[in-house]
Amino acid sequence: NWQEIYEQCIRWADERGKLSYEIDGLVIKVNDLRYRDILGNTTKAPRWAVAYKFPPEKKKTRLKDIILQVGRTGVITPTAILEPVRIAGSVVGRATLHNEDFIKEKDIMIGDTVILQKAGDIIPEIVEVVKSERDGTQKPFEMPKYCPACGSEVMRIDGEVAVRCTNASCPAQLKRSIIHFVSRDAMNIEGLGPQIITVLLDKGFIKDAADLYLLKGRREELIRVERMGEKSVDNLLNAIEKSKKNSLDRLLFGLGIRMIGQRASRVLAET
Repeated sequence: NWQEIYEQCIRWADERGKLSYEIDGLVIKVNDLRYRDILGNTTKAPRWAVAYKFPPEKKKTRLKDIILQVGRTGVITPTAILEPVRIAGSVVGRATLHNEDFIKEKDIMIGDTVILQKAGDIIPEIVEVVKSERDGTQKPFEMPKYCPACGSEVMRIDGEVAVRCTNASCPAQLKRSIIHFVSRDAMNIEGLGPQIITVLLDKGFIKDAADLYLLKGRREELIRVERMGEKSVDNLLNAIEKSKKNSLDRLLFGLGIRMIGQRASRVLAET
């Protein structure tokens, strides 16, 4: 009966951590095949079964520091460095703090004890601060006036929550933009991950995404780079050459133009 179902939900929400495998909920089913036939199915799911999701698991930990990351559009995002804690099946040591307003709204300070959960059992997030455990050693956090990557001034446009670096040539923005350009949903250049991109930038082989298509003229130089090798270089150059056959919408999306996502890229390409 319903009371027994309720009791099972409460029981397994408490005991899920004792299992040798991860679960995020229960499936409650009608246990009479005749009634299943009568209830039938929708186009997506049976009417005789329903999923019950557990509330997100919450853990207490300490916020040790707040670091800043610069995205491909110049947005500076604060990230919490946490004392590692195991939650929902993995050890978490970081959590995004989104923006300056989020930090102020939650009244988050460096050194605070915080409550952590995984949104959707996937993305770590700070739910609240345990203010009763403050001892006076906590430090307030303020967004910088200068970009942590290039030292240029930052700005916050009226009506936006994001703080942005004003330097279009910021190395952090450049690296992130190239990573986006080669990603699966954009130009999909296999084998060109963040580590290889970092090497290419550090060695001066590329200065922007367009330079990737000039690498074929520097094959011998690339082969001499540590841990590259002839075969891996040839595979990389072939993948870059193959990307030239991609559709226009992939190129538009790969350029990383603000407000132009995958859907808008397809619409523009079809126009």
